[in-house]
Amino acid sequence: MRRRSLLYVAPIMPAARGNGLAMRAALFLRALARDHDVTLLVVPVAGDAEPTAFARRHARRIATVSLAGTEDPLWTLCARITDPAARAAAFAAYPRPALCRFATSPCLDAARIAVGAERFDAIHVGRTYLAAYAAPFLAAPARGARPFASIDLDDDEPATHRRLAALHAADGRADDARVETAEADKYERHEAQWLPQFDLCYRCSDLDAAATRARMPSGVVAVAPNAVAIPWLAHRVRNVQRRLLFVGNLSYLPNVDGLRRFVTTMLPAIRAALGDTIVLRVAGSRPTPEVVALAQAQGVQLVANPPAIGMHYRWADVAIVPLVAGGGTRIKLIEALAYAVPVVATPLGAEGLAVTDGVDVRLADAGPAFTDACLSVLADAPVARRLGRAGRQLAIGRYASAAGERAIRDAHVAAWAASTR
Repeated sequence: MRRRSLLYVAPIMPAARGNGLAMRAALFLRALARDHDVTLLVVPVAGDAEPTAFARRHARRIATVSLAGTEDPLWTLCARITDPAARAAAFAAYPRPALCRFATSPCLDAARIAVGAERFDAIHVGRTYLAAYAAPFLAAPARGARPFASIDLDDDEPATHRRLAALHAADGRADDARVETAEADKYERHEAQWLPQFDLCYRCSDLDAAATRARMPSGVVAVAPNAVAIPWLAHRVRNVQRRLLFVGNLSYLPNVDGLRRFVTTMLPAIRAALGDTIVLRVAGSRPTPEVVALAQAQGVQLVANPPAIGMHYRWADVAIVPLVAGGGTRIKLIEALAYAVPVVATPLGAEGLAVTDGVDVRLADAGPAFTDACLSVLADAPVARRLGRAGRQLAIGRYASAAGERAIRDAHVAAWAASTR
């Protein structure tokens, strides 16, 4: 029996480890490759395009598109405006989401050439801002059926950008808040235009799925939770705990903001209560100058672009997620659970995950409550062990790679069958 062919348009090269977006792309590639011969088209608007061993193993063919010289000239003109307020106004007025600025005729043509003349049975798009790249393949062919089409929304982009706007506004950055509010509006229009063209939309949590169903009640929306490979060796809680860990993309604004809040206010309070041996290790990709500056504070270590993260989870006593903005579900939090590292997170930092305060994580608002939650885990090894064991069991039961792949495949099969009735 002929295997079906599928075109997967991704914003980053899928990878089994490292960047959270690359890991989610890998989860979908592995799941879809079980039932399809996959042509992977990487349009690297969000990360690397260098083929990984993982991608080569699961894709029948890999094509990439260079973004050099393909940016919308209107966006380029906006970026050249020197006055900050005028530049913000221009970016706010730009008609499409920022990550759509490469979806120009030269880039779309390059994508079509890279893929070639092959017709596909199915198309999967890795994020909503890449929808335009699927349009030529979604058009009804001269003969035969239109391809089945699915899309992974992952983040709730309108909600995420409204939270970023609120974060900027609270910090007195009115121009940035204006740009993010406009970005949220653009994504709402963009999704209204493109989502009806897909047979199936994936979200990473029940919460986000409900929001999408409210906006497009006639669409098929399925939950594909973020998932990780479960390590064989779990973290062991030490009797004397002194090591805090933050893992994440260190150029992502909510991460940078969360670190700033923690390093400037919460970490000093923890060190004052438990002593100067308390250490915060910050491990992640592409640290901004602000993150590098924060790492100069007493008790802070920076590990930039670590080749592997497992050793850092095994080093840690507590993993922290002190975020007050952002969207989706945090793969790095799930990784910490999988390693049995006790986690302290804000409610938003754990949003969309099936965690329970005091059972498998500690949840607390950023500020004094978050400080107290960290102290309560660091100072009580039995509590830390109980949280770590429960968190690992949750990861094994709900967020292991096999469970994520199964959710993707089951939804794909069901929606495809429904579309052909």
